[in-house]
Amino acid sequence: MTPERLRALVGDIFVRAGMVEDNARTVADVLVWAELRGLGSHGVMRVPRYVEWMRRGDLNGHPDIITRESGATITVDADRAAGPVAMVRAAELAVAKARDTGIALVLVRSTTHTGAIGYYTQLGARGGMAMIAITASVPNMAYHGARAAGVSTAPLSIAVPGEEEPLALDMGSGMISVGKLAQARRSGERLAAGSALDASGEPTTDPRTATLPPGITPSPTPSHTPTLAPSPTPTAIRPVVTSGRRLHFSSLFRRRT
Repeated sequence: MTPERLRALVGDIFVRAGMVEDNARTVADVLVWAELRGLGSHGVMRVPRYVEWMRRGDLNGHPDIITRESGATITVDADRAAGPVAMVRAAELAVAKARDTGIALVLVRSTTHTGAIGYYTQLGARGGMAMIAITASVPNMAYHGARAAGVSTAPLSIAVPGEEEPLALDMGSGMISVGKLAQARRSGERLAAGSALDASGEPTTDPRTATLPPGITPSPTPSHTPTLAPSPTPTAIRPVVTSGRRLHFSSLFRRRT
């Protein structure tokens, strides 16, 4: 199946489930984008879950998205819109605001699973801006050495304009993504050693018993390990998009000495 046909199929599924057509096409584009880049855990395997959320009322197919501005800051109340819909709106708002003010911060709340956040930062980079996106969620990852979930996998993406395509980072802090665990559970693919824990907090390679990922194992060469500074963003506000003509990353990453 060609990417175009796959996008059309996925979009049609969401339309039939009751989603506004423009929103359905946006979600389909984000999911297929991830699929084409080998990120199947954030690709079309998400379609049944999104449809289930719509039927339960957790995902609103006809959201009334409200934005509020204050200086260089914008808050987006997404009204339970599909994550890709809310995040594309946030990225577009961030780029437009940064053109006026030089930098922008967009906070998104009341949305659902955001998909691969590298899509949105690269959208900003193609608009001529450096962009950072982070998301928060319930605890779904064990700290390194722990046996139970205590923190989010904390997805992070940074993208800057390039000569032809953006230069981008798209990562989480777990040894494996939660979506990858679900993907392996469906396919029966064995997991790499050290990438998952079972319900008792013991390491496992069996996707049927794996329940959560552990945090990234400390590097044997810590002098070359980037360290993330704590974020002041309230956890009640989920995705965050920051955009600007010039962003200094020294406060985000520092080399240990």
